[in-house]
Amino acid sequence: MASTATLRWLYESRVESAHPCLVIEDSEQAIALFEPSGALGAHTLRAKGGPRGRNLVAGDTTPGFAASGWFGDGVLRVHRQGQDWSVWRWPNVDGTWSKNWYVNLEEPWKRTAIGFDTEDWILDLIVLHDFAVVRKDEDEFEWAEQCGRFDAEHIARIRRAAADATTAVHARAWPFDADWSAWLPPVGAPLPTLLDGWDLPV
Repeated sequence: MASTATLRWLYESRVESAHPCLVIEDSEQAIALFEPSGALGAHTLRAKGGPRGRNLVAGDTTPGFAASGWFGDGVLRVHRQGQDWSVWRWPNVDGTWSKNWYVNLEEPWKRTAIGFDTEDWILDLIVLHDFAVVRKDEDEFEWAEQCGRFDAEHIARIRRAAADATTAVHARAWPFDADWSAWLPPVGAPLPTLLDGWDLPV
């Protein structure tokens, strides 16, 4: 049976969302976590703002969480320790992968007793089948800069991460050159659940 882990996105040292995942790989080379369709996670009830009302507002302390299932295709997230992003793909039922990749810019994952913690940086990249790179949510990122969610140093770091990830795409570097078949999720594995302590602040 595959082991499980809880992947948490944090903001202001508190949980923004928590995701139950199957551990596909956990090695010096890579961490690969699969969140299957139907897995039940949680999202904070804190106030949100921004162009589409999806980003947390600084300083809000509304308590509690809402259950949130991952539906549609399951998603595999691959991360190399120390990198400022993870790369996502979606496996098809026939054992092939989605033609596109999704690069989530974020804090390097920090190992915890129940899995891994990170912080989302809002700006993301979509990598098309021909390896063209499209930036996603630039308006939300601009809003985050204007409202002070990220200071100037952090903004510069995020922009460097986007540039570095784009360079990796164009060079067909890891994990874009990896054998993704090694990360196909196990067939028939039970749905993972959130592990105890998922809602505790950092």
